Amino acid sequence: MTTTAFVTGPTGCIGAATVQYLLDHGVQRVVGMSRKKDFSRLNPEYHDRLEFIEGDITVLEQVQNAVLTVRPERIIHLAAFQTPACMAHPLQGMEVNVIGTRNVVQAAYQLGDRLQRLVLASSSAVYGPREMYPDETVTTDVPFLPPNLYGFWKICNEAMGQAFYRETGIPTVCIRLSTCYGPGRDLGMTSAPTTMLKCAAAGQPFRMPYQGREHFHFVDDVGAGFAEAAIAPFEGYGAFNLRGITIHTEEFIEKIQRVASELGWHGVDVGVEPGAQGMPFVNELDAETALTAFPKMSLTSIEDGIRISLIAFRKMAEAGELDAAYNPGG
Repeated sequence: MTTTAFVTGPTGCIGAATVQYLLDHGVQRVVGMSRKKDFSRLNPEYHDRLEFIEGDITVLEQVQNAVLTVRPERIIHLAAFQTPACMAHPLQGMEVNVIGTRNVVQAAYQLGDRLQRLVLASSSAVYGPREMYPDETVTTDVPFLPPNLYGFWKICNEAMGQAFYRETGIPTVCIRLSTCYGPGRDLGMTSAPTTMLKCAAAGQPFRMPYQGREHFHFVDDVGAGFAEAAIAPFEGYGAFNLRGITIHTEEFIEKIQRVASELGWHGVDVGVEPGAQGMPFVNELDAETALTAFPKMSLTSIEDGIRISLIAFRKMAEAGELDAAYNPGG
């Protein structure tokens, strides 16, 4: 595969996992654009393989110059402000999440037929509360009712993806995901499960600030999902739920304790805060259409995701490199 992929937000948690999957699955050249060259979430073996352009997606000229210089066949747009930051700074959130996406789409348009795929990151925040949807799972064709501004920005981004496809005919994919957890996740409200894993590995107590049924995606599966959406055969436009697993907060905690015990770790002190708020985002996302379109999307069991995370975080803790503070990003 002689393909060049352009990735915004390549050094974030999801971006790093996506970059690594692309390079491991035949993409010869990956170029990332971000405001900071922070490769701490990227495995060292990939540092020299990721080409990096420093730039701000809110500045149209910078995005256009980068895209037209790289001339990629695939674009994956991941850079974004997360929920708490959007609530705390709504105009800046709109600038990054909406104007930034518009800039990426406009730059993509200038590539013409050179571009073979555009992939945009969406979110389960486009949906309403779980009780709005009576079926066993939440499919992508149900009505929207975002709980916050972040969800509205993602609806806007999906609309831009549809408009781009209608005008150009270039295959375009939007991926909706919920709680990403695992090594590299260190920011955002739903980073709390990962913070709990870090604290368990470091021998520190942690209490979840929210509870309820939550839809989990292991970070490697998220990277695989976005990468497969970019490189697998696909025609048309589609919005897809990323593959994941829904369980209750209490069950996630029980699994942490069980896996920690299997690793020979005792006295793990994790739980739920008294009076913790309910989980605000929908769960039981239906990924059947995603799996049909992109059959190589992976799905890691919760137990395996927890085990991989705990082992990685314990190594970081022993090396003095683990920050186990909860940072919701507001």
